[in-house]
Amino acid sequence: MSQEVVSSYNIFVDSERYLAPNSRGDNIYLPLQQTPITCADNQFIRLTLQSFSMYKNFTNVNTNNDTFRYTLDQDYSGSGGQTGTINKNVALELTNQNYASLYDLAKEFGTKLASQLETHLNKTATLNTGSIKPANTTTLAGTTNNIISFEIDITAHSIAQPLVIQFKVADGDIFELLGGDRIRNSADTTTASITADTSNANKVVITCKFPAQLSTQQNIYLRTNVSNTNIQTESFDAGNSDVVGGDNVMGGSRILGKIIIDNEFATFTSGTQMEYFVNLLQKQVNTLQLYLTDSHGRSLPFLAGQTTLGNASFECVIKVDIVQYMSPMNNTLNSGGVQRTIPARFGTEPLKHIDYGKDNYPDHLELRMKNARM
Repeated sequence: MSQEVVSSYNIFVDSERYLAPNSRGDNIYLPLQQTPITCADNQFIRLTLQSFSMYKNFTNVNTNNDTFRYTLDQDYSGSGGQTGTINKNVALELTNQNYASLYDLAKEFGTKLASQLETHLNKTATLNTGSIKPANTTTLAGTTNNIISFEIDITAHSIAQPLVIQFKVADGDIFELLGGDRIRNSADTTTASITADTSNANKVVITCKFPAQLSTQQNIYLRTNVSNTNIQTESFDAGNSDVVGGDNVMGGSRILGKIIIDNEFATFTSGTQMEYFVNLLQKQVNTLQLYLTDSHGRSLPFLAGQTTLGNASFECVIKVDIVQYMSPMNNTLNSGGVQRTIPARFGTEPLKHIDYGKDNYPDHLELRMKNARM
């Protein structure tokens, strides 16, 4: 069934100022009561993202990927340290900021872990910065496997129980950031995400499993509240969860567009004017919600208050098309046939068909019948 655009116009959006009371810079409601988007019964509404731009005003390490867990079930209270019971599943957070290199990221990770060990054991724990890999001079394009490792010096640490470092999905994407096994069960306190070797009595050696990353999200997703025909995998609404098995079904999607994140900006400009669009299921739209998420449906990690009073905002242009179905009923004339005012023999129209000499002019029959009555 063919389609044809019968009407088009653009919606220009700036989420920085003059927002509705229930809106904020990354989640806005556009009141359309005075200018509703409507279509007829044999038509549908299409929204197409034409352009998008925003400053990347959130850090690469943030509330969606900054937390790891520490478990060492050993009692050090006799030497001024802490009991093992309060050192199960301890949440530790990396400083939320951008890191210039994997060395800087590894140093932050090692510093946080050394501080926790020092508090727990009541022994001086010092990160050996010379042991950090990738090295300080190594770049992402350099000769390295990008796997983080380092040593923490602790004289006579007497660690006898497993030191378990965990990257739990419930805490976000730190398993991608630092490079370790994800822990799907939030109640698990025994499965390690990375290796913590305590066999040397004077040091702890930490080794991650996979290449580390300086960030964990590649794109921003512009979503809308209106029902449409798009579909997606379940992971786009997973949040801080991950399930193996189950139905793993495809579902309806509210994603209007995907925008690539750069160092300073997140921008998109349509090249074909049809990369990202939604065909709406409703015939009228009175309120349109536009909001930003990451690839798992989570809000972007702006700072508290940044979305209402700060500099979190975006601009975009959305094209509205009213599209009509061109079915056979749309291509058929609604008027009647041609009304002849003179006998066909005096007309110039061609015969519709030749039926082997049979008279094709109905008015001849009418004339013979009229003559027969005279």
